[in-house]
Amino acid sequence: EGLEGKYGANRGKLEVSEYLEIGELEKDVEYFQKYRERGTGYANIDEHCKLYPGLYVIGAVSSLGKTTFMHQMADQLAQNGERVLYVSYEQSRFELISKGLSRLTYLQSAGKEGVSSLQIRAGATGASIKSAITTYKEFGKNEVIIEADFDYTIDGLLELVKSEVAEGRQPIVIIDYLQVIAPSKDKYGKVMNTKEHIDNVVKRLKSMQRDYGLVVFLISSLNRQNYMTQIDFESFKESGGIEYTADVVYGMQLAVMKSDTFKKDYGLNDKREAVRKAKAENPRKIELVCLKNRYSAPGYSCWFKYYAKYDLFEVDEEGERAEEIKKV
Repeated sequence: EGLEGKYGANRGKLEVSEYLEIGELEKDVEYFQKYRERGTGYANIDEHCKLYPGLYVIGAVSSLGKTTFMHQMADQLAQNGERVLYVSYEQSRFELISKGLSRLTYLQSAGKEGVSSLQIRAGATGASIKSAITTYKEFGKNEVIIEADFDYTIDGLLELVKSEVAEGRQPIVIIDYLQVIAPSKDKYGKVMNTKEHIDNVVKRLKSMQRDYGLVVFLISSLNRQNYMTQIDFESFKESGGIEYTADVVYGMQLAVMKSDTFKKDYGLNDKREAVRKAKAENPRKIELVCLKNRYSAPGYSCWFKYYAKYDLFEVDEEGERAEEIKKV
């Protein structure tokens, strides 16, 4: 049972003494403790913080792999028995599932018989694909992909989650992505401007998450002017509310952003060339920076190797060790 019944009845005015006397503290502690061992499936992230109920935001520049990263997380959560709703505005169910199959062909063959998602979409067959399909079917019953139209507003998203909760489920919700959710109208019937709309979406998602005691992931794009600088809160596009409303905020960037090219006074052309080379690497080196975390100390980084051909993120052990050495 989630928190929706309690919060639905008692949101708003409640004396502290009453909260303590009627056993609400014990109920909240019991509920929160259920998630002490719940993780994302990415070992380095899970070492820093477990997956507690809250609103999580992850931002990255275009083409860096944020959809692949979150879809892989969705698969990992589903494999662990979690119910996952993946709301996709841009990529189709076919595209996402072919990514998952490609990833499985690589993992199950230890990289020897990996088949790219593009090959799968083009009709490739073989034993590795057949094996991947069998595996995907086993945990795929826990994962639902919703192809959202571009006129699908925050109201539609909230109704979708509400219907899941009404059926006795508590899904982990992943929304891909913030900036393409259709704008709503304000109380006067006027369509909100971009910043009003983004802040409205973030606040309503947080309210929904709190009401039902859910884990909600929201993918966000970043400001173009921050493409050549290290990620921070200013990088998030038209979304000042994220810094204050979200429980956890992650930023994804190329590892090269920590190099001397970006630390020193290099020219824009040098930085662009460094980014171009970093994107061409196989695998790409990616840093996930925790900018805010209400459940642990923020400021940590997690390092990954991104095999774009097979839509796979792996923990970068070398990067993790180098980060630990810096702390000593």
